[in-house]
Amino acid sequence: MGKVAFVELLDRRGNIRERVRVDSFPATVGRGYANAVIVDDRLVNAEHLRLSVDGEGAIVVEDLNTVNGTRLSKSRERVERHRIPAGGEAVIRIGQTVLRLRGADFEVGPTVSFRTLFGPFRRYIENSAIASAVFVTGFCITVLAFAQEIYKKVIWHDVIPISLVLLVVFALWTGFWSFVNRLVAHSFRFMTHLAISGIVSVIFLLLVTAKEYVEFLFSAPLAAKVVGSAGFAVIFSLLLYSHLSVMTESSGRKRILASVLISAGIVGIISLIDYTNRKEFSNELRFSSVIKPIGRKWVRAVPSDEFFGDLDKLRTSIDAMAQEGPKEKGVKE
Repeated sequence: MGKVAFVELLDRRGNIRERVRVDSFPATVGRGYANAVIVDDRLVNAEHLRLSVDGEGAIVVEDLNTVNGTRLSKSRERVERHRIPAGGEAVIRIGQTVLRLRGADFEVGPTVSFRTLFGPFRRYIENSAIASAVFVTGFCITVLAFAQEIYKKVIWHDVIPISLVLLVVFALWTGFWSFVNRLVAHSFRFMTHLAISGIVSVIFLLLVTAKEYVEFLFSAPLAAKVVGSAGFAVIFSLLLYSHLSVMTESSGRKRILASVLISAGIVGIISLIDYTNRKEFSNELRFSSVIKPIGRKWVRAVPSDEFFGDLDKLRTSIDAMAQEGPKEKGVKE
């Protein structure tokens, strides 16, 4: 049996649009119907390429004195003749068409196990019933967390609007990823994406609670803000990484890079908005209003001297602001 080669027509994303087997050499590639590989591209000659095999089993690509030439896709170098050694490959561009040439002796990579991201938990999270239970649990915890922010007796009329808003947010977010999943992997995986959203929402609530306790216990709003921003970036990166892992087989490095860059961009935008809304020139007192229930033994006892010393500093600051007020008013007048 002679040499067998495959000519693959790629789309703009590098996916295979068509694969043609070539087992008789020499063979030609072009727009004409007499070619072994027919290309529908007006920038390609009727006979554009000739494929042949040399004595060492390499595939030789020759340009047939064409109008627009033949180029290597990566370097854009124009070539008249290009040799592909046995077991190798080449990606070339003719006109607006990208071709990948491989021989039957080309070695493919090792088989990838089916979706190993979640390990032994994957079969559970992809089960519709379990995924639904995971989402409902996460959703209920989220609603309860919001209900705790209501400073009065909680009734159903207070919880229902929050629940409806959260349901719409989860539906839109999950629907978006399911739609993208359908375009990329030809399956929706709606319940899987929904379960991921529910799990990450619970992790995010734990982060918010931890941030508020740090701010309350240590009276450190700046440190709490830094911890919250860093934690949000990590959790959002995890969320994106999980969604991408469900719908694509790209390498883990690419998924991590995409998730981190998107998260960093979102955190940067939020930080910029927060910075532009600062109240540095306002007469309002800046203080932390976060109050959390906690055991007495965890609260640091403040000596009376330190407590009254802080009051003196606060009074001095208020007096200084009061004195500056009329001056600013006089300047404006």
